[in-house]
Amino acid sequence: MKLTRNDRKAIITIAGALLLLNVGLWIIKPSSPLPIEKESAQQDTTPTPHSEKEEAGGKSAELFTFDPNTADSATFVELGLSPRVARAIIHYRMAGGVFRTPQDFARIYTLSDKDFRRLLPYIYIKGQQTTKHLHPSPSPYGKGAPSEQGVRKGSPFPSKLHPGETVDINAADTTELKMIPGIGSYFSAKIVRYRERLGGFVSLDQLGEIEGLPEDIARWLTIGIPAIQRLPINSANFGQLLRHPYLNFEHVRAIMDYRKAYGAIRSFADLKTYPAFRDSDFTRLQPYLSFE
Repeated sequence: MKLTRNDRKAIITIAGALLLLNVGLWIIKPSSPLPIEKESAQQDTTPTPHSEKEEAGGKSAELFTFDPNTADSATFVELGLSPRVARAIIHYRMAGGVFRTPQDFARIYTLSDKDFRRLLPYIYIKGQQTTKHLHPSPSPYGKGAPSEQGVRKGSPFPSKLHPGETVDINAADTTELKMIPGIGSYFSAKIVRYRERLGGFVSLDQLGEIEGLPEDIARWLTIGIPAIQRLPINSANFGQLLRHPYLNFEHVRAIMDYRKAYGAIRSFADLKTYPAFRDSDFTRLQPYLSFE
């Protein structure tokens, strides 16, 4: 049968349509087989080691014995201290500071009480003596001095004071403070650390500013001739001023603003125009600031 011209056009049109249909089906066909989709789903539901570490809270500090007089900053960081505290320890040593007992480690003012208690059992001081012999004469205590023994025989702990016996709060070290009933290593170090920040005690009432001390501790303490370390208000830097317990951030900023605008501060009267200060602040600070 002879095809007409119209028949040939129809056949060509149909063939072209079928070809386009096949090409279209090939293009839209999924390129990834089902097993790959299953593998992808499995990866989404399986936690990675990194996520498990985050869920666990990260790596905790591993504690080990260390000597604070020789350890480097990396060791302190490895023990769980912040780089800021590590630098403070190094600076303390570079300035001539020495840790003679584990309790002396509490002298680092940026070290929190929590970190001090956590690290205290791991502190080793080379050549440390476990006992300190106290002699009654010459006595740093005055009348009512402790017994000649100073420590219990065969015990590393100092003997406790008897009623009527006292120690000078501005002269006693941590071992002597531990002779007070109810005072151990933690509170004796806390008293010494606060005394150093303060510059010395001028009143036994200031003991109430140390949290947690026994209420009757004042009966075991006296204040001899106070040797107060005054803080030079005109030359101390921001951090040195802020370290004092009686100066807060607003106080120190007012002091620095005055020095920058007017020069040296001559008396507390120069600071009375600043709302950060009250008369009670000047009363507390009077023994501790120098205007030289």
